[in-house]
Amino acid sequence: MAAADAPRLFTPRSVAIGVAGLILTGLGILLGYPALIVVGFGCIGILIAGLLLLGRRPGGQLTREVEPVQLTRGERVAVRLTASNSGLTPLGAVDAIDRVAGRDVELHLPAVPPRGETTITYSFLTRRRGELSFGPVRLERRDPFGLYLRERRLGEVRTVLVHPRVLPMSASLSGRKQGMEGGSADRDVLGSNQFSTLREYVVGDEMRQVHWRSTARTGKLMVKQLVDNPLPRALVVLDTDPTAYPGRSGDLDFQEEAVDVAASLCAAIVRAGLPLTLRFGVADDVIEVLRPEDLPRVLDGLATARFGNPTRRPPTLRNLILAARATSLYVVSGSLAAGTTARVLEALGLVGGALLVQVGAAPSQTQPRTGMRVVTGWRAEDFALSAVPDPHPVSSGYRP
Repeated sequence: MAAADAPRLFTPRSVAIGVAGLILTGLGILLGYPALIVVGFGCIGILIAGLLLLGRRPGGQLTREVEPVQLTRGERVAVRLTASNSGLTPLGAVDAIDRVAGRDVELHLPAVPPRGETTITYSFLTRRRGELSFGPVRLERRDPFGLYLRERRLGEVRTVLVHPRVLPMSASLSGRKQGMEGGSADRDVLGSNQFSTLREYVVGDEMRQVHWRSTARTGKLMVKQLVDNPLPRALVVLDTDPTAYPGRSGDLDFQEEAVDVAASLCAAIVRAGLPLTLRFGVADDVIEVLRPEDLPRVLDGLATARFGNPTRRPPTLRNLILAARATSLYVVSGSLAAGTTARVLEALGLVGGALLVQVGAAPSQTQPRTGMRVVTGWRAEDFALSAVPDPHPVSSGYRP
């Protein structure tokens, strides 16, 4: 860590004693009171003794290690500070004040031997996602009377991202968009053909496409019209309107739980081998993921997602689905959001299935219409695989 010195010497106590000593000495001389002169010189003597006992300014070098390397909300973080001394004389014990997320963490750094090092550790729990700042570290040495302070600041401010939690969750839906000849449209691979309609034969049509049963019934040569299937694609929408969520209940923050649910759904979808589009935030941020290697982009984006009133009128779910070319829809919102179920139902015809997750209510499951599922719960764990079993797992031959 680079040093950024901002030395301090006098404390309010030393200033007060110094002023008192000068005043008492002056009054004793002017008024002829030897006792006041003795007390005044005593104050000055204490100042001199404290300065002699203070010692030199803290030195050495300081390094920081944070474990784990990638921080996740709800996990305990261990911070290790190592002080090294390259000199030939020992470095005395000092007080170390580390700055973490705008708060001071007071520590005691023991003496460091010559050509040696000393390590101190502390830990804390990350309760919120987002940017977490470390540093600088302030080293302080005081005299026994608390009159003087030698201070040194080490290290620059380091910022790391705290990701939302990723819990084991199912990305499958109870509703599937059925193909004309059966099967699931969002399970078919890109490039396959799907039956669309019947039409009369025209010159150039392949005979293998003739539908003989319809031909016998109508007396005309009928062929099957085939269309290409769309690429299976998921759309995840995170509602960041704070009015959609209940207020905090103790240490339970429903907005943070909703972000954890969105992150868990995105991870399950990506690991199932499906492309993903994520929409979230007051500015309607968009993140597209085509490969499992891109999942950290989703976690980075959700780590800094802000809740608040949108800067402009948000697009409808139907427009979001059309823009993302999605075949399945996942909406994460709060239990107080009005009309969310109706909006999902309105857009249901454009996708094979829809899942609405509402955070901030007692755990339950409903199916208002075929192809749509509504799941509620208090916290992200209520939506995990162990709590919400799904009999329709996503079929994919790819596993990251």
